[in-house]
Amino acid sequence: MKEGLPPVTYDRRDGFQLSNASEVWIAYERAVFRSELHRVTNFITGIVAPHSKKTPEDEWIRLVLEQLGGVKATLEVLTRMER
Repeated sequence: MKEGLPPVTYDRRDGFQLSNASEVWIAYERAVFRSELHRVTNFITGIVAPHSKKTPEDEWIRLVLEQLGGVKATLEVLTRMER
């Protein structure tokens, strides 16, 4: 278990189990959002942006950029929100 993350357990019968404290759920969710933000940002920077630069008129890559931009913005908001 990484330091700073709440304890999470999983078993087939009961699924994911978290503490009864909602602060624990929120901390875990924010950690997941930060991780996904990092992955999306890296994907945009390393794969999507170079594709877009190479073929700027490609309808597919414009759609991908627009949609991933929205996902990235949402994740950024979710990682910054204070309770």
